[in-house]
Amino acid sequence: MQIQYLGTGASEGVPGVFCRCDVCHHARQEGGKSVRRRSSMIVDKLLLIDMPPDLYSQALTFKVDLSLVRNILITHAHYEHFYPAELRNMLHPHAEQSEGIRLFGSRQVKEAFEKAIDSETMRRLRARCEFTEVFLFRPFETDGYVITPLKARHCDGAYIYLIESDGRVMLYGNDTGFFPEDTWDYLAEKTINLVSLDCTNPVQNDTPNHMTMEDNITVKRRMFQQKSSNNRTRYVATHFSHSGGLSHAQIDDKMRLHGITVAYDGLELRV
Repeated sequence: MQIQYLGTGASEGVPGVFCRCDVCHHARQEGGKSVRRRSSMIVDKLLLIDMPPDLYSQALTFKVDLSLVRNILITHAHYEHFYPAELRNMLHPHAEQSEGIRLFGSRQVKEAFEKAIDSETMRRLRARCEFTEVFLFRPFETDGYVITPLKARHCDGAYIYLIESDGRVMLYGNDTGFFPEDTWDYLAEKTINLVSLDCTNPVQNDTPNHMTMEDNITVKRRMFQQKSSNNRTRYVATHFSHSGGLSHAQIDDKMRLHGITVAYDGLELRV
């Protein structure tokens, strides 16, 4: 699998739209890796994970042809991860496509989808976009990928995803706090090649629904102990908020000591 991080920021992005904190000021001045769009990833240019309001900008910046995407996984229904109004642009006269898109998510995501689209547009859209509700710990297959929704510690209907293809395994692990125990139990049966982790609040966390750098390090240690990973497993931290008070370079200085890559918008890796 070839993956690319299209966005590595939390809900407000970095810099935050209306924020004047030091991290946001630095990001505006520095640009580059310090700027973070809302969270999204594309796998093999065909499988999209999350569909934020920034998707159009991401596609242009990183030269991603979204007309090739056939499958979209949605982690949860928060607006910065699922902006369903964008799907209207699949319809004539906005687009000409020979194939449709399959959309996967929880019941809560399905409800958000149906609420966001008016009935007439939804009638037309259903001819091009098929929504499939998927369930915790039940693997499903689409276009050669075996995907398992796992329980996240975040909000109702929030999933993280285990994705398997051609003998390689990736865990897409945001948005979530430290994994629930039933998720840990499921992961104990797998050897994972790449683990992508939530690191919204790098230093200090006031919510159990996201992780810190220390949480990421603890996850890595536990996964190794329970043989979900090995010395060849790659760990990546993503989904950063400006509220942690650290720039990309400052986070990277700390995490590289623990063998964890700090993602940035546009980062490409092979699983």
